[in-house]
Amino acid sequence: MTWPWTPPAPPPPPPKPTAKVAPVMTEDDYKALYVASAKRGTYAAVGVLGLGLLAPNAAFTGMLSTFALSGVIGYQLVWGVAHSLHSPLMAVTNAVSGMTAVGGMYVMGGGLLPSTTAQGLAALATGISAVNITGGFLVTKKMLDMFKRPDDPPEFYEYYGVPAAALLAGYTATSLMGYELMSPTVATCAALGCIGGIAGLASQKTARLGLVSGQCGVLFGLAATIGSLDWPMTNYIQLAGVLGGGGGLGYLIAQRVSPTSLPQTVAAFHSLVGLAAVFTGVGAFLSHAPNHSDGPRMTSDRL
Repeated sequence: MTWPWTPPAPPPPPPKPTAKVAPVMTEDDYKALYVASAKRGTYAAVGVLGLGLLAPNAAFTGMLSTFALSGVIGYQLVWGVAHSLHSPLMAVTNAVSGMTAVGGMYVMGGGLLPSTTAQGLAALATGISAVNITGGFLVTKKMLDMFKRPDDPPEFYEYYGVPAAALLAGYTATSLMGYELMSPTVATCAALGCIGGIAGLASQKTARLGLVSGQCGVLFGLAATIGSLDWPMTNYIQLAGVLGGGGGLGYLIAQRVSPTSLPQTVAAFHSLVGLAAVFTGVGAFLSHAPNHSDGPRMTSDRL
């Protein structure tokens, strides 16, 4: 209606927020904080004592210790992971979760082929776990390769194969010489390697070293399990076929997956780990069930 147009006056700036003044803490206030924390610690101590009183056997106490330590370690490792490494971290944890193969291997048997339902489920669980191990590590490498830049320094992680091979060769030699405690020692190295793999994936600087550490940890775990078994040669042939078939399938899946489908592949691999755990649990139950003909029972310490 008028010319030239006159713009309206801009709105007034919002008022500045008043600075919040932190309340002054007195000695009694600090004392109350410590008292509340001490109360929570007391409740935890009473709860631990209650678990000790209600524990039905030593196996329960051992499993509870493992559960508590793994929960604390897992929380500390994953809490500070970089946001860009969430998917690679999930991929390497999936590969480490393939250690469900260990449970399946202890239930396997029957010779060249499984002869019972429990042994068949165990062989299937071991094969599925091998898919996760191979596919999980290859998918992790693919994800990490997406972060590589042309000006990055060269990497020579293959040299870590020398200490890994030395440990496996020494373990094989000492086991053949009759040193029975080498298997749990190598199993401890396996656990440390898996923990180091997860911890390494928390930072871009150590991600590839973490991948190598996780691979060595799983390799040592499988080797320690095989060394602790007392099988006829036909069972080892069956195990080689199961691990080789599952590993080959995992390799094909990881090679064919596109970069945009890597997170979905990791989720699918995690589902396979859960399926392998179910098969192992059912097979172990069948092998322990009274009046069941699915082969010999396993000892509780081996489980």
